[in-house]
Amino acid sequence: MPDAVKAPFPPSDRANHAIFGTMLADNAAWLDDIQHAYGRMAHGGMAFFQEMTRFWELRMHEDREACAELLACRTPQELQECGQRFALKASQDYAEGISRLLQVSIGALEDTPKGKGDGTQGDGAAAVAPRQVA
Repeated sequence: MPDAVKAPFPPSDRANHAIFGTMLADNAAWLDDIQHAYGRMAHGGMAFFQEMTRFWELRMHEDREACAELLACRTPQELQECGQRFALKASQDYAEGISRLLQVSIGALEDTPKGKGDGTQGDGAAAVAPRQVA
């Protein structure tokens, strides 16, 4: 059986090892880039949805409080004043909420996730400071 003595793989030469090694190194770098990009997308998406949830929770609470105030109004003038306060507060909250969502979205596009200011990587939402709209 002369075929049984043959080596299953051809003898290796240094040229093939160099080409194969370069290809594997390039592939590993490419996979690292993909992992980094997906990690940024995951952190950014989580930060965005956390901020969105925080905003919804705030507005639901504010809307519930406004409904209770509107029900307590006894005169048309009280109703108008209460409605104006509600509209002003809602517009300020929406402006602030959109600003925070934009900050979180921009933070997700940066090269590294936003940290907590102490050198650690956070979820991105903790690093965004609330902004007051004048």
